[in-house]
Amino acid sequence: MVPQTLQFLAECAANPPEGVGGITSAFLQGMRYLNPREPRLLFWRGFSNSDELFSFDPGELFAAVRQLEVHADINLTFGRASYLADVGRGPELPLWMLSRLPFNRAVAFEIEERDAARASLEGGDLQMTDKVRVAHQHYSTGMSLLAGEDSVSGLVDAAFMQFYLAIESVLECHGRAEALKAGAQMFGGEFDRNIQKIVSHVYLARHRFFGHAHPKYLGGMVDIKTAFDIAKQTLVARWCARRLIELELKRPLVKRELRLYAGPQKSVAFFGDASSLLSEFTLP
Repeated sequence: MVPQTLQFLAECAANPPEGVGGITSAFLQGMRYLNPREPRLLFWRGFSNSDELFSFDPGELFAAVRQLEVHADINLTFGRASYLADVGRGPELPLWMLSRLPFNRAVAFEIEERDAARASLEGGDLQMTDKVRVAHQHYSTGMSLLAGEDSVSGLVDAAFMQFYLAIESVLECHGRAEALKAGAQMFGGEFDRNIQKIVSHVYLARHRFFGHAHPKYLGGMVDIKTAFDIAKQTLVARWCARRLIELELKRPLVKRELRLYAGPQKSVAFFGDASSLLSEFTLP
């Protein structure tokens, strides 16, 4: 679908429609230089000097692409924007490049985690009820989606929803208040204050950022700090899902350390302590 859309824009650039707006005009000016051997979306913007170039807000480009998506009924999510200078033969000379930085993950398997996994194996086969099967399927899908986030934008968001669906499968409730009540009825004292706070937090995150539109979610698409603050909630949802599956199975399960990396020197992991929801994992 994308190649056909690019070709359509190139055709429109050769014979511009009447009455187009400034954003569409900028795309059509750029698409005049489309090279069929290097298909890409080209947006024309002039800069009088380097200060003007480096002060350009990438969010403007993001918003322009969103408009084009609406016009063409297409997804044009991009992970890299290259700035090309026109040196007389069209935009050819690369000036600089902006790339989306993926959130790297690392799943540890420490000695104590290996011991816990061994103990689980020694406990015999698991009694997988239908509820556990459904919850684990969502959990497993979430882990699989996390493994692909480096190459495809948006999979952290999708992973959160899978972990949330695992939680919902166990508690059998869509609403936060109902879920907390159901957890207490199902698991009694084991559904303690700590897990209650975590469940409540996940439901709030789901409905604020992953279930419905929210201005900060839009900001998270272009602002790396907001994006990471939102992405971190996936760690909370993942731990919560694992803990509820554990309660449903009525036997301990290993919870391997999973970290998200915003950069080489910055990583975060969630270990099931609800107090961290007020600091490291507070909702933006």
